[in-house]
Amino acid sequence: MLETMDRIMEEEPLPLTNGIGEYVRGRTPWDIKEAEHEYKMRFDMPGMTKRDVKIWVEEKMLVIKAEKVPKSKDEEDWPAKSYGKYSSRIALPENVEFEKIKAEVKDGVLYVTIPKASSSSKVFSIEVD
Repeated sequence: MLETMDRIMEEEPLPLTNGIGEYVRGRTPWDIKEAEHEYKMRFDMPGMTKRDVKIWVEEKMLVIKAEKVPKSKDEEDWPAKSYGKYSSRIALPENVEFEKIKAEVKDGVLYVTIPKASSSSKVFSIEVD
């Protein structure tokens, strides 16, 4: 049984790309919910802390990058599955307030709240000359 585990662990995973040419080990599961005034996103990132995660908006795209690397030689000898790299670009809809986006990492989960822009549904009367 130990020989089988050693052989499985030594095999290289199939390379995957994230669509922009970077190789990643796998895709982090995520979910999105739409409420009346905001979008809420959840990204499972086991082992990641807020120092490991970077988020920004670029050309109406939400860019999320995270990387966890071993800090010491001892950790390299006993690697945990939580080490790795994550990168994603998500197109944002037009009706969001980009400058009010908030993010929080809690217990290995990234939560992103994207407020919707208030829609003006007022009716304006236009005088015809």
